[in-house]
Amino acid sequence: MTVPLPYPRCNPISQEANDPPLNGVIALAKDAEKDNDEEYNADLIVEHQWAVVAATPGGTYGMLKQKWPKNVFGHELCDLLVLDEASQMSLPEAIMAALPLKPDAPLIVVGDHRQMPPIVKHDWQAEARRTFRQYQVYESLFHTLRAQNPPMIRFAESFRLHAAMAEFLRQEVYRHDGIAYHSKKRDQLPAHPLTDDLAAAVLHPDYPLVVVAHDEAESQMRNAFAQALIEPVLRALADKQKYALDAMDGLGIVVPHRAQRAALQQSFPELCIMDAMTGLPARSAIDTVERFQGGERTVILVSATESDRAYLLASSEFLLDPRRLTVALSRAKQKMILVASRSIFSLFSPDEETFANALMWKNLLLRPCTALLWEGQRDGRRVAVWGGKGEVSNES
Repeated sequence: MTVPLPYPRCNPISQEANDPPLNGVIALAKDAEKDNDEEYNADLIVEHQWAVVAATPGGTYGMLKQKWPKNVFGHELCDLLVLDEASQMSLPEAIMAALPLKPDAPLIVVGDHRQMPPIVKHDWQAEARRTFRQYQVYESLFHTLRAQNPPMIRFAESFRLHAAMAEFLRQEVYRHDGIAYHSKKRDQLPAHPLTDDLAAAVLHPDYPLVVVAHDEAESQMRNAFAQALIEPVLRALADKQKYALDAMDGLGIVVPHRAQRAALQQSFPELCIMDAMTGLPARSAIDTVERFQGGERTVILVSATESDRAYLLASSEFLLDPRRLTVALSRAKQKMILVASRSIFSLFSPDEETFANALMWKNLLLRPCTALLWEGQRDGRRVAVWGGKGEVSNES
């Protein structure tokens, strides 16, 4: 979705420190790390008649603060502001990004209210201060602007997803917004012979959507059974003689909890890019869904982790938040694999919102993933692999 608004203009430059600059791109060093005789980034930008500058909101503020430490306001450097991933951006962040804009400049806000909002840890429902309750600065920028009914362009075509994933998201999510969401992409994983029959079923190239349902039902924030279950799949995907998917843009493993993330990162160091200074993962193929929003991978594997029915009901606002699954589903270019306990697919709650949120998980198994690709026992528990080709429905 894009929301163009008649309001402020453009933005500063930043790039990962270890990334080589792209052709034609000038990577600006942080002002705070420059020698005294080097120009400020603000000065370097205005030397050009035309410049497209990319930065985070904090990077924008930092650039102005270094150049004008006593007053960051009133320095009109930019003519257009594009705020991407605005559904994850808070209002204070947007204000920081807008600091260098001319007063009459236009603003283009790009976001999706069906994806994850900003993460702000606070009990806002119990917040007593009237200003916070009135202005709700903790809300997503995109959510706040959308409520004002601005001029809006609703993009319908995805140039990332396989058509099967786009069709499921259309039926479950975007049709409620009147968006005929779709994709023309039908790229598939290559076929490789695998000795593990479960992994071979999961990675069958004809099925871009796969659900692995198992009977384990005692786990909360850590699930050793699910980890063992996906191990042969991950080994095959990371195998340089087979799929050779890396941690940068090839493979993404989405987990809801840090405990499961830590266990998987320890077991699969080849899926992590380690920081030489700290010895900790600087980048990893294994992370929470919030870290994947805005990115894309060839294959996304979602491990639900939680399986204990009582815990699922108690924490339903977290795991079953439909925005969480929407983000995970919309990251995969060729294959999306969901690994979850049958307790999730059979979950029933008298709470109307919890019941409705659980339907998206159930419908993934009931609608597109109806072909039984493999069934058997792993560690004494029943496991089934279901696949979906994502035939386009005529349903509006």
